[in-house]
Amino acid sequence: MQFDEAYNFVNGLALVKLNDKYGFIDKKGKFVINAQFDFASPFFNGLSKVQVGDKFGFIDKTGKIVINP
Repeated sequence: MQFDEAYNFVNGLALVKLNDKYGFIDKKGKFVINAQFDFASPFFNGLSKVQVGDKFGFIDKTGKIVINP
């Protein structure tokens, strides 16, 4: 198995976990947003909640931080 965890595709991206970090892949299995977060949620209304250390913030579908953790 390539990923430790994998979730459903939402708007073309799937949340995956690899080596205890979360990121997002496209439908070809390529990382669009590298596995770099301690936690991430699937995208909702164009944003994903992410955790870095003990702080939470939000990213957009390009991986750009919208609200800093």
